[in-house]
Amino acid sequence: MSAFEELGVSPELIRAVEELGWTRKPSPSILGGGDIMAAAETGSGKTGAFALPVLQVVQEVRAGLMRTGAPTAGRGAATDPAPAAAVWNAADRDDALAIQPDGLVCQSRSEAAWSGVRASLGADPASGPRYFEVAVCDEGLCRVGWAAPASSLELGTEKGSWGYGGTGRRSHAGAFEPYGRPYGLGDVVGAALDWQARRLSFFLNGKDLGVAYDLPKHLATPLFPAVTLKNAELAANFGAEAWKFPPPPGYQGFLPGGSIGEGLVSWEVASAPAQAGSNAARRPLALILEPTRELAEQTHDNLGLFSKFLPVPGVRTALCLGGTNPKAAERALAEGADIVTGTPGRVMEFVESGKLVLDGIKFFVLDEAGKDLERPCLVPDRLLDTGNQEAIRKLFRRFPKAGAGVARLQVLLFSATLHSEEVRALARELCQDPILVDLRGKNHLPDTVDHLVLEVDPREDRSWLQTSPAVISDGCHTFDATGTDLDTPENWSEAVKRLKPRLLQRCLTALGMEQALIFCRTNHDCDNLEKFFKNLSGGAAAGGGPGNPYSCAVLAGQRSMEERRAALAAFKAGEVRFLVATDVAARGIDIQGLPFVINMTLPERAEDYVHRVGRVGRADALGLAVSLVSALPEKVWYASGKGQRPWLAPSRQNTATNDRPGGQTVWLDEPGLLRDVEERLGAAVPRLPADMALPADIAARLGRGPQAYGGGGADADPAAQEALGRRLAAVQPALAALAKLERDAQASFFDLKRKWAEVEAVRGRMQTVPLGE
Repeated sequence: MSAFEELGVSPELIRAVEELGWTRKPSPSILGGGDIMAAAETGSGKTGAFALPVLQVVQEVRAGLMRTGAPTAGRGAATDPAPAAAVWNAADRDDALAIQPDGLVCQSRSEAAWSGVRASLGADPASGPRYFEVAVCDEGLCRVGWAAPASSLELGTEKGSWGYGGTGRRSHAGAFEPYGRPYGLGDVVGAALDWQARRLSFFLNGKDLGVAYDLPKHLATPLFPAVTLKNAELAANFGAEAWKFPPPPGYQGFLPGGSIGEGLVSWEVASAPAQAGSNAARRPLALILEPTRELAEQTHDNLGLFSKFLPVPGVRTALCLGGTNPKAAERALAEGADIVTGTPGRVMEFVESGKLVLDGIKFFVLDEAGKDLERPCLVPDRLLDTGNQEAIRKLFRRFPKAGAGVARLQVLLFSATLHSEEVRALARELCQDPILVDLRGKNHLPDTVDHLVLEVDPREDRSWLQTSPAVISDGCHTFDATGTDLDTPENWSEAVKRLKPRLLQRCLTALGMEQALIFCRTNHDCDNLEKFFKNLSGGAAAGGGPGNPYSCAVLAGQRSMEERRAALAAFKAGEVRFLVATDVAARGIDIQGLPFVINMTLPERAEDYVHRVGRVGRADALGLAVSLVSALPEKVWYASGKGQRPWLAPSRQNTATNDRPGGQTVWLDEPGLLRDVEERLGAAVPRLPADMALPADIAARLGRGPQAYGGGGADADPAAQEALGRRLAAVQPALAALAKLERDAQASFFDLKRKWAEVEAVRGRMQTVPLGE
């Protein structure tokens, strides 16, 4: 029995991974219904670790193999028995909000966060004018208004909800504007909806405050009475009792039956999927967020590869990427998608427009969920960079959270940088008793990768004075004096910039590098290196095919999505020899058998060095990482804001250091950065000599010289193969014991499954939630 079979992976998925030659194991805890917080270096197989179990569960749900007593999608059945009078809906509320047994009084005692709830009945566009009123029962903050069933429970923060708050402001789509006057303890707020006129109005203690909002003409979604509270208590009247302040003539409450009830719709119907058999019934069961478009595409492609042998009904996927034409994603969602992969901005856009409905989500996967806490991120490549936390929280608030075991929402956090308190704090918000998994360890680095430093010292190597082939500098020293005989920091910094490309050329030739990923610090540096390669080719296009010894493509943030996709495809296909990239490529991009990585400049964090180097040494292949390290300080661009490109128009102001007004540069201390890397590696990095020959110990171990890089370590080295065999034999008993524990855990889970279902059935019959103290 294979390791995959022992973990309960379906034969169809096993067939796919075996065909791909993929050997990493999925996480068994996901199949058992647990939340996961996993630290995993790039190349450790984390995509498959979450993709395989997610695919299996989604397939089983779609095939009807998982009988938990709950609908396979949506929050309820699509039938609508005669509804009772409206009350606050215990199934459509934030966890911190409590509801009194009569269903009319709601309360939240959290002083830190807003908690919301919607009513059990709403009004669709065929309804006549509707009205409800809310009495403020104590001090605290609150908003009263209307919300679509798929919108956030934090009223007024998205396009699908409209509110009037106690601070005297109206709110919609996150915009708060003066309206009416403030209200508080003892006041009564009336909310009026007129679908025919498409207007929302509010009343305070019977006084008409005027039209607050005109509804969009295209809006066809039912609207539900809604409130959001912070340390407050509200009592609602939906028309079953005498009004404290009667509504305007023609307005009715939310009482079903007869002509008065026409146009009312229950929450179960409004939030349920379409009838079985229609494409719309396939609402997503899993949402995977990635920080970049490239990673989202890669994960989406992997899902397709892993699921190719799944039987009918199979698994449908959709890809939602910012900065691209949304039509394909809209079509995939309209036709019915089971797993949605995307970037946060586009996903939120689809959710708020109603094109992506989240009421059936069972899996919420945050890939590359770390955050760079030590410096501003010019190219965001982690989910928690540049403000995605709030988008993640908004999405999470929309997910159904009832159920247990595999019927409950599962949150899966995967990244190489989960060792920060900020990430752990977010995990405490999103996860329930998550299992912490360190797939490779915080300090792990592939032991199949060799590390070398090529020292750059223009005082010793005067080839920077050569004029051909031309080297284009970055413009940092446009207004500084430079020359052959000047002994100034600015002159030596400019010399470093002109020497590095020439040393790179010698290194590529000496080590016979026919394929390498070359990291530059900025988009501008990538452009300049591409021009240098073009100059080396006699002015030919930088592409030129693999026959051109300096053919290259660029993968950088300022290139269009189409250009980046084409660059990566050309490099993987061997159509160009070198891929010149910024750190945007360091987040999970998978290039099989890559032999060499070159750092034109060391990254400013040792952790980012690990991510760059993680492109080689994957699947136990041998790899070499060469870093060009300046012996002298180098002045570099450091734009203070996203989208700024001072190198396009250097000036005396922006070429100054950033401790001066308008300055956009810093001095880089690469020897200091190298010390950080060596501390991270736990060893000094050997230096390449002037003749670029590999150090004797590395050359002796490789046997075949640099040509061994990109191949298997054990296959290339019999001693390594023997050592690997001894290691596997030593850990085999522990692996067998672990496999038994995993099987026992799965058996225990399925044995308890019926008990969980019984508990959920009892909870489902409960109509109210008691107030907390």
